[in-house]
Amino acid sequence: MKLYNISVGEFVNLLEHAKGNVFLTTGEGISFCLNSKLAQLYCIKMLVEKSGSNRISPEIEFENEEDEKMFAAYWMSRCAKTSGWCE
Repeated sequence: MKLYNISVGEFVNLLEHAKGNVFLTTGEGISFCLNSKLAQLYCIKMLVEKSGSNRISPEIEFENEEDEKMFAAYWMSRCAKTSGWCE
């Protein structure tokens, strides 16, 4: 699942509710397990610094299927809200 236009606070909140391991992989193949706060802070810093210039193409992967469904539901609702599909 690719990451686009994330809200840092909402993203961290989702990570806190994840039941299994969540991994962020960069376009260069560097992978981070986002279970620790240190890894979360580093990855968020990297996303903020590099996402504006399209120097990073992050992808998120899940060990737990429920976590993947939770993140997908979040992004679907966020997409619907920002596009004006729902009120």
